[in-house]
Amino acid sequence: MFSFPTLVITIPSTIIVLLWIGSLYGSKLRINTASLFALGFISVFVSGGVSGFFLAQPSVDIMLHATYFVVAHFHLVMGVAAIFGIFAGTYFWFPKMFGRMMNETLGKVHFWFSFVGTYCTFMPFHYLGLAGNVRRYQAFVNDYLQPLIPVHKFVTVAALVTGAAQLIFLFNLFYSRFWGPPAPANPWQATSLEWSTPSPPPFDNFGGRLPVVYHDPYQYGIEGATGDYVMQDSPVQIQTVRDEK
Repeated sequence: MFSFPTLVITIPSTIIVLLWIGSLYGSKLRINTASLFALGFISVFVSGGVSGFFLAQPSVDIMLHATYFVVAHFHLVMGVAAIFGIFAGTYFWFPKMFGRMMNETLGKVHFWFSFVGTYCTFMPFHYLGLAGNVRRYQAFVNDYLQPLIPVHKFVTVAALVTGAAQLIFLFNLFYSRFWGPPAPANPWQATSLEWSTPSPPPFDNFGGRLPVVYHDPYQYGIEGATGDYVMQDSPVQIQTVRDEK
């Protein structure tokens, strides 16, 4: 019964991962904290999801069920991946919510400690599961478990360091809320309408005016444009592009 839902969920998961990777193909990425956490989200989701194929096979799952292998699979996919997505959204939308920028240097330090710490914490779980380490054991009294104690010590240190790294995020979050540099109108050079209004937005979102939309919000890399993006409410740039074509 455990294997069947694990197998079924791999189908939509595989499709959506291919969509994510396909969206990155040919793009010109701007490496900032938000994009790093977004890429980290895809990485840990894929790394944890691949182990799901093994748990979906009943003959293999008989040996791996209720071991640390399952813990690694579940936490990478459902835990760390979701948290990385939350971090990416926080760094991205913070300027719009509060009108101030978070510190990029602290953000990147936070990412690398979290990213490396996550893999140092959960990837050894796969080895522990393959070695037969059953989860929820509080004491390793069995002879075959005692050689695995050094691995558990390594995981413990990695988890503590990763947890401590989240203090960097909390400091960055609260410090930037009050003393961060003022955010420009469009810090990410995005194309959608929410970045055409001041940050934080006024009471009626657009400051007493209704925006005029000229095209869709995905105008990146437009040939002939003055920049590598065109805002939805930028008719002059669009007209220039159309005239050149």
